[in-house]
Amino acid sequence: MNINDIRYKGDLQDTRELYETYQVEQIINSHEEILKEHNTFREQLLANSVRLTPVISPRINQIILKAKASLNINENIEFFSLNDLRYNAFAFKINDKISIVFTSALLESFDDDEILFVLGHELGHILYDHNRLLLLYNPSGNRSTFLPILAEKKFLRWQKKAEISCDRVGFYLCHKYETSVQALLKISYGLTEKNLNFNLPELMKQLQDIASSKYSSELSTASHPILPVRLKALELFSQSTLINKKGKISEHELTSRIDDLIQMTNLYPRQKNSEMMMKFVAAGGVYLIASDKDISLEEIKSLVMVLANVFTDDPEKEIIYDKHIISEQLETSSSYLREKANDKDRYYALHFLTVVALADGQFTKKEKDILMQLAASIGFTTDDAMGVVWQTLQQQGIKIDVKLNQIAENVKRQYSDLNEN
Repeated sequence: MNINDIRYKGDLQDTRELYETYQVEQIINSHEEILKEHNTFREQLLANSVRLTPVISPRINQIILKAKASLNINENIEFFSLNDLRYNAFAFKINDKISIVFTSALLESFDDDEILFVLGHELGHILYDHNRLLLLYNPSGNRSTFLPILAEKKFLRWQKKAEISCDRVGFYLCHKYETSVQALLKISYGLTEKNLNFNLPELMKQLQDIASSKYSSELSTASHPILPVRLKALELFSQSTLINKKGKISEHELTSRIDDLIQMTNLYPRQKNSEMMMKFVAAGGVYLIASDKDISLEEIKSLVMVLANVFTDDPEKEIIYDKHIISEQLETSSSYLREKANDKDRYYALHFLTVVALADGQFTKKEKDILMQLAASIGFTTDDAMGVVWQTLQQQGIKIDVKLNQIAENVKRQYSDLNEN
């Protein structure tokens, strides 16, 4: 079997978008050049861990040989054991040499098939070139990336999908669903069979509770999907025609159901009040921006940033381009907020729209009139609405210098004239 045939399509699609839409290749290449000059991590491993050669660890050598044969890997693989009481593993590739690192606790506690699953997972990251994309992280260690907000959102969503692909590689190597599950339970929770009785329906109850919680912002920024999602995704994969000729789930159905699972870990309002607030801000923001004769790029950016930081991982999907749909959405969302939302929700809805209005460094009479109109639609008096506007102004300040922008435009026009001559 070609290993690319079992890769999760969501992983592949996001990878292509990061390279093609956001042009991340240049950032990655630059980071790789830096690492060539300063990479000392392998040297640290040689100094602080034990390399498990065929002579030192025949057991590990046999597992590696089995993995290489199954995955058609020709490159050299060196295997390190790092003294650590936690269950952990990772892999990296320098030139044509693949380095695998397992903690000593994992090697001592996992059986051969469990190690094979974890090894397959880590090799999956190498085979699918995931490790190159991880170079988009800022090496400062604060888990931020070099990317703008929409690209970073895409990157974080991609990471979860990449884990689904690599779990499939691990399963492909060990060929046992129960073994794959036990390995994931151990490495995720640090618990063995002594304290965990594997029961997928029971674990799915935990997933259902999370799906209805307010925890979506933390889930969306995590690099891995929560374990119940991974277990369910593996169960579906094990029952699919992709890996099992007698499987009951088609490739198309499998992708669709995994997409739904991943969606549960994305940032999106889980409660009606928050969803209606997002719909009101999205429609009201576009309505406000479009009222200006010259549409401000800064205001558009501000609206997208509000949606991305507060409400959803897919802010672009909430931007409306049809005037009739804007009117309908404003009517529906404002009615809901007016009748069913609390004062805090209404306050923040108007606050976010005010942030958008101030983004271009101006607060015109027309913008004020529209803000008051939108405020009235969700139940604000004019005085209370102006109170929200002034509080927002005090908090935010004016971040764009209109005069500087005018100077920049004058310079731009002057040099444009010179270039034409």
